[in-house]
Amino acid sequence: MTISSINLVFAGAWDRFVPYSGLHLVSVFVCVLAVAALAGIGHTLSDTRKTDLRRALGVFAIAYWVVSYTMLWYRHGLDLPSGLPLHICELNNLIAPLALLTLNRWLRATAYFWTFALTTQAFVQPTLTTGPAGVFFWLFWAQHTIVLACAVYDLAVVGFRPNWQDLWRVYVVSALYLAIVVPLNLEFGTNFGFLGNSPPARVPPFVDALGPWPWRALIVVALAAAGFAILVLPWRGRASHKPT
Repeated sequence: MTISSINLVFAGAWDRFVPYSGLHLVSVFVCVLAVAALAGIGHTLSDTRKTDLRRALGVFAIAYWVVSYTMLWYRHGLDLPSGLPLHICELNNLIAPLALLTLNRWLRATAYFWTFALTTQAFVQPTLTTGPAGVFFWLFWAQHTIVLACAVYDLAVVGFRPNWQDLWRVYVVSALYLAIVVPLNLEFGTNFGFLGNSPPARVPPFVDALGPWPWRALIVVALAAAGFAILVLPWRGRASHKPT
């Protein structure tokens, strides 16, 4: 394959990310492959080793969260309040590993529903403009892959099975999240949770297609709540396995 053909596949630029390009597809494939490989390895281990891997993944994810945000704040400065890690995926980058480490039901429920209903949207419609030449490209995909890996490991290896009580748990947590970020968005013009009044270039295409703000914010909340409920259905009547 020639350099010109490689550039054609990857939209002709290594410093610019184009959604639904070859680079996008390859990035998602690599991320999903890494998550599947980790879950596959977990299935082959003894119960003791599964626990060790679960804890190692949790510690690694928290360390990544601390290092990545420290690095970003050091490079660009902490712009309060817009620089706070209050997007769903950013919070979930901390909640998901804590769920693995503690096996707390509230954390596990939040990680499950937030990951599969919301964080997965970052793979489908990423708000990413920087290509592989920029560090943010790697941080973006690593962040969302780690969250997905934690949730999949809890579901596929540890044996977490969400139920209707877990649905109400995530509704409560999500309501608390809204109670925090909505006033911040209104006061400071931020866009936490993609619920603020930001230009179309700063929101996912699907969110922008829902119409003008503030009505699209209400639709996003309603769709998320419906998505959470749908995610319970595959596990009805299936009890969680004993944690390992």
